[in-house]
Amino acid sequence: MGDAEQNELMLVCAARRGDKGALQMLLKRNWSWLKGLVYGVLAGKQDVDDVMQEICLRLITKLHTLREPERFRAWLAILARRAAIQHYRRSRTEVLVLEEPAYEGDPAANIERRELCGRVLEAVRGLPPKYREVFVLAHTGELTYAQMAEVLDVPITTMQIRLVRARQMVRNQVAGKREQKVHEI
Repeated sequence: MGDAEQNELMLVCAARRGDKGALQMLLKRNWSWLKGLVYGVLAGKQDVDDVMQEICLRLITKLHTLREPERFRAWLAILARRAAIQHYRRSRTEVLVLEEPAYEGDPAANIERRELCGRVLEAVRGLPPKYREVFVLAHTGELTYAQMAEVLDVPITTMQIRLVRARQMVRNQVAGKREQKVHEI
């Protein structure tokens, strides 16, 4: 076990004993990839903040049920995914609000980057849910392939195949190529 994993394990144990600072640190360290996971399930930013609040509440109330503190990230990912899926089923909205990133420098280059960014986001939003989830999880950069497979409850090879296909679908969409038939995995 590396230093980072050992440190996280110590934080989990402290948070389970009621240390609010440890709980805040755990949330801070895992916030960006959790938000990416929720974004992937919801197909966009619509209601992401609401689901993130729900995840915080669930973490506070359910942390004591974690039987294997060394598997905190996988447990948290499953908890977050379930919260996002439940929210999605309740709301059934398909609206995506895109926030444009701020660019500086050459206005012509900025327009090109914004257009490309918009095409990529639109392509990701248009992915089938199981491909969108794996794509967003992979691009948060916070989970290993093994952790992503565990979160998605699929074998690692299936997760890898879905990721390759998701990336190809996004590339094809951005390049304006016709979508090829995707074999379900």
